[in-house]
Amino acid sequence: MKGFWMVILFLGISTFSILSQTVVEPNQKFVWETFSFVFPEPVVVKLESTTNKKLTVYPAKRDGFFMVVRTLPWNEPLMDKFLWKESVFTRGIEPKEIQKTFGKLNFQVFLADQIRNQNALRNQVWISLDTKPALWIWIQWKSDRKDLTDFFESNLFLSL
Repeated sequence: MKGFWMVILFLGISTFSILSQTVVEPNQKFVWETFSFVFPEPVVVKLESTTNKKLTVYPAKRDGFFMVVRTLPWNEPLMDKFLWKESVFTRGIEPKEIQKTFGKLNFQVFLADQIRNQNALRNQVWISLDTKPALWIWIQWKSDRKDLTDFFESNLFLSL
């Protein structure tokens, strides 16, 4: 019976994530894994560490955007890239796919606008397979925030 509880305890510890949150000021470099990010306004950064590492970013003072960054546990996605696009762009308006090179890294970028809860939203998914581990970034912001459109579409959030 004692062995049974030890197994349950071990499984419970290995499935729970370790969470931490911090506030990052505008234009302050935030380093995560081997990547460096900069944000246009004060943000709350929530780190989650399980078998896959995850970073969630959202504004500290006002609504407008969020970002999810994950490390992928494989070198190449196991699914067709069409499924990556569909997983984020539910009923996306005019989805596009482009290649971007930033520093030494190549990114596959999926772009689409969508309407959700009566808000016009812009979406981008960045996938870099050049890095070890591979990097997946999902950014969503309100279309009426022109400052965010300029910031994210100019790649200013990545500080390599």
